[in-house]
Amino acid sequence: MKVVIDNNIAVDAIAPNMDFEADALKIFGLASSAKIKGYVCANSLTDIFYVVRKTRGANFAKEKIKGLMSFTTTVPLTERDCIDALELPMSDFEDAVVAVCADKGGADYIVTRDEKFLKSASPVAVIAPRELIEILA
Repeated sequence: MKVVIDNNIAVDAIAPNMDFEADALKIFGLASSAKIKGYVCANSLTDIFYVVRKTRGANFAKEKIKGLMSFTTTVPLTERDCIDALELPMSDFEDAVVAVCADKGGADYIVTRDEKFLKSASPVAVIAPRELIEILA
């Protein structure tokens, strides 16, 4: 199963938010043990780095991004992908870019805790971490 991991799940696992850390770490565990094939959009790496750097410092953020990249596949982002994202019936451009990258990568799901993204018109099914964990249980 191919799953795109949205920014908030990565941040929850790397720079833990106690309310969401457990499920995020389970998602990371599924990807690192190859129970799912984890994907991250290339532009997400810069966003994740930015957030983690602000709270934990640049060196910590660099090490965690390297770790994330060791068990996920990075989906590249092209100009065409950005144009396609702008054409999706989604109000959040960042979510639309993730959706386009997920579609391009042949993902089965996008996992996120972003309520708006969960209800969006994404071309790839968008599910919450708990739903993915239950599917794989």
